[in-house]
Amino acid sequence: MQSIALQPAVMKRMKATDGPGYAPGSVLQTKCLSVFYGEHKAVDQVSLSFPKHSVTALIGPSGCGKSTFLRALNRMNDDIDKCRAEGEIYYEGIDLHSSRVNLHEVRKQIGMVFQRPVPFAKSIFKNVASGPMRHGVKKQAELDEIVEDSLKKAALWDEVKDQLNTSALRLSGGQQQRLCIARALAMQPNVLLLDEPASALDPISTAKIEELIAQLKSDYTIVIVTHNMQQAARISDKTAYFYMGNVIEYGQTGQIFTNPRHEQTAHYINGHIG
Repeated sequence: MQSIALQPAVMKRMKATDGPGYAPGSVLQTKCLSVFYGEHKAVDQVSLSFPKHSVTALIGPSGCGKSTFLRALNRMNDDIDKCRAEGEIYYEGIDLHSSRVNLHEVRKQIGMVFQRPVPFAKSIFKNVASGPMRHGVKKQAELDEIVEDSLKKAALWDEVKDQLNTSALRLSGGQQQRLCIARALAMQPNVLLLDEPASALDPISTAKIEELIAQLKSDYTIVIVTHNMQQAARISDKTAYFYMGNVIEYGQTGQIFTNPRHEQTAHYINGHIG
């Protein structure tokens, strides 16, 4: 992982308007962002803005660049061999491709939850507390508060409060995914990236994840990749339709699903492209 000179405290002092790519009302923004795996261009000059306290769904067929784009937003692709990005990403007006940016701080403020829940082989408590502990939180009372607050925000506290010292691997799949969300929330991010968080879950667990997302957007900006059209329509405020690495259409979810401007979008929404 790259060592970056700009420290977290400096990031917090910078104003949103310091960045030339800042769009008023957006927390996160890309300008002409492209991502390459070797010579293959997986994402092609995508420019999107993500409004504060909103849910944006990224939809499109498999292999269209949605997850690659999502991982680029907090520079997770930096860890992939031969993967590189061109273009700009701004978080609160800060250019995330700047050599002065602290990459650990980026991933702290822009958290991510993956498709399949991957809890640590530790207790439920340590799963949630591990991040804050790595970042210097030592007092037990403070850790207790963080764990309880994060589990409550993830709608899991009532189910696990009496078994915090038991292995997280004993939880159901749906509970494990909410635990992974709690683990991300424990870092106190502003943005939450979700890569198909319910695709491996049963319908009841999926409904709980969707209810949770609806609650979380009052405090966080959420970007979610999903193959489920009904899910995107239910939970998102804005939707971006990806195809072959390009964004074909981006707008209010209601408009995208009921009156798309592009014929290609309509074909995908109606199941003619998949």
